[in-house]
Amino acid sequence: MTGSPATALLIPSLDIEGRITPSTPATPLTPPDDRQFGWRMAHLGGIPEATYFHPDTVLHVHVHGNGLAKRLPFNPVAWTLASAWHGAQLPYPLLGVALVTGLEDGDGNFVPLSPQLADQTRNAIAAATAWWRHNHLHLPLWPFILDSPAFAPAITATRNAFSGSLPAGSHTTPASA
Repeated sequence: MTGSPATALLIPSLDIEGRITPSTPATPLTPPDDRQFGWRMAHLGGIPEATYFHPDTVLHVHVHGNGLAKRLPFNPVAWTLASAWHGAQLPYPLLGVALVTGLEDGDGNFVPLSPQLADQTRNAIAAATAWWRHNHLHLPLWPFILDSPAFAPAITATRNAFSGSLPAGSHTTPASA
């Protein structure tokens, strides 16, 4: 595989004060063609799990047990994206920085996202980030009551942004508790 403009996307977790940061919701990265294990570990701060919530992507993230043991910060944006792709609210939090790549190839490397899939995913991440920023009062509730209907609008907005149903900025309807 040769280098291409397609990317992986890095999704930051909450900062140490529990805020959604930075102003750019997803950082595009170019994965190396091979020997990606060390590259993924460097970006994610350890060995995350590769999870498959969407048929053409892999979300590399720490899940509840592993992430809690490491005292990693919560990642409601990655959780919302995964829930949107999964079709239901995940019953466990995602923690730490998350990375979205393409699927694993025969050599054990993860291929870059296609430009179209990278754009769709970036739109979905922007929608989730915007919803959480607008509804920041739900953050203390989120990691402890994951099945609350208050989070359904975040997941719907994220799913719609991924599929192109809504522009990334049109999903900031406050959730009801």
